[in-house]
Amino acid sequence: MYNQAELEAIRPDAITPMTSTARQRTWKAVYDIKNLIHPGMTELEAIKKANQYFADHGVRKFWHRTHIRFGTSTVLSFNDTYAENVRLQEDDIFYIDVGPVWDGIEADCGETFHVGDGRRFAQLIKDTKTIFDASKSYWQSQRPSGTNLYAYAKDLVEQHGYLLHPSYVKGHRLSEFPHFQYTKLATGDLEFSPSPKRWILELQICDPTMKFGAFYEDLLD
Repeated sequence: MYNQAELEAIRPDAITPMTSTARQRTWKAVYDIKNLIHPGMTELEAIKKANQYFADHGVRKFWHRTHIRFGTSTVLSFNDTYAENVRLQEDDIFYIDVGPVWDGIEADCGETFHVGDGRRFAQLIKDTKTIFDASKSYWQSQRPSGTNLYAYAKDLVEQHGYLLHPSYVKGHRLSEFPHFQYTKLATGDLEFSPSPKRWILELQICDPTMKFGAFYEDLLD
């Protein structure tokens, strides 16, 4: 049986930058990188641009590699191999998931966007954020266990007519680098209620056709 206090330990001086400076820089990076991505670009080209952005802003390491998925690849996640020929189309969907380490402090943010007309993607993108916000509000008000939080999110996803996929996208710890010194458990596997300013909530939601998906993640605070 694991010990919650040990799993949620964190260096005291890491909390404020993790929840403010590092987080703010990372959300700014997501939107700045979004503006660097254009139709015709491959996923690997986009990732290269994203990593150069971070290098230009002083980031020297990441707690996880940069993920940018286009089109039908948005149903894939971090465990899946990248193909070299996946290009962003004129009317397409893409997500960005980045995990930079700023001055020894981990951050992790992710969001989904579209280019072109995007009408067939806009509702899923909007609903993904709505489901994320509702799940976070449920955690804030009811303080469920991690497993119950993800069960709640899954129910919301299915009520909206979507699929929660892949099954291994369940959130994780965040702390000073590396959080693995405390635990490798996912947020969605916790039998206790995750404490504020410690855990990431992430959702990858797919259209029932499994032809495209959307991703969103942020810190539970």
